[in-house]
Amino acid sequence: MEIRTFQSASEVAKEAADYIADRIRENIAKKGIFTMAISGGRTPWEMIKALAAHDLPWEKVFLFQVDERIAPDGHPDRNLTQLFKSIEDTKLPTRLNIFPMHVVAEDLDQACLEYSESIRRITETGKLDLIHLGIGTDGHTASLIPGDEVLQVVDRDVALTGNPYQGRYRMTLTYPLINQAEKILWVITGEEKAEMLNRLLHQDPAIPAGNISQEHTIILTEESAAVSIN
Repeated sequence: MEIRTFQSASEVAKEAADYIADRIRENIAKKGIFTMAISGGRTPWEMIKALAAHDLPWEKVFLFQVDERIAPDGHPDRNLTQLFKSIEDTKLPTRLNIFPMHVVAEDLDQACLEYSESIRRITETGKLDLIHLGIGTDGHTASLIPGDEVLQVVDRDVALTGNPYQGRYRMTLTYPLINQAEKILWVITGEEKAEMLNRLLHQDPAIPAGNISQEHTIILTEESAAVSIN
């Protein structure tokens, strides 16, 4: 695992955008497309804005969600709502290849299956080129929540949480799909994340993030979050 530390969250966001842009160019040159799953969060929205400033062949980029709250379309709790807000007034084309998690479906289990099938159809292998992750102060990542039955899912690439978390049930990519990604990019900012970053680096199995593969992984973080690394 590679770790790079910067002075501020804004620097982390810019570096993450540059890193993703390089991976987009590299993968498109190699195989013609780039597939990525994006998590939510304050710094990631800055990252997306910075990424939008890059001159890239967006028609060959396919964006998926790492997780989503079960909430109505356009609701401020939705990661998709915040994603669209982050790319307002950017130079991105109006028709991006974005694949939203269908969390307003009547049959959410079927929606999970269909989302998995969409990933497999676009990637052909089911293996995403890059998955972007963050970490919570409780050690969760994606919507892999401490103590939730979703942590035990090994036979599905996309699943629902068994209990509400912060007031919402969620749809999430699971360990099997995340751990086979070609690249995993962690974006971790804020001093409140220091303990969990240290536990992540030590692959602490007691936190969900500690069970993510560290092969082909890079962490971009700021100094305040890295103070507890030992």
